[in-house]
Amino acid sequence: MTSEFSPFGRILYSPLGTGEAKANDDLMENSGFSPSGALATLFDLEMKGMVRQLPGKQFLKVLL
Repeated sequence: MTSEFSPFGRILYSPLGTGEAKANDDLMENSGFSPSGALATLFDLEMKGMVRQLPGKQFLKVLL
């Protein structure tokens, strides 16, 4: 597991918490990313083990 952030990854990772999931739509709206850009960045963070996707495209921060 790596904790390296891309500049875009940091923007989406920062508002996530460990106790309450945030919807992809909310993250996308607050970041200004396109839907495909937000999903690609969240997928990258998920593959690095930094976030976890829950049903309904909800995301949580994983404690590193």
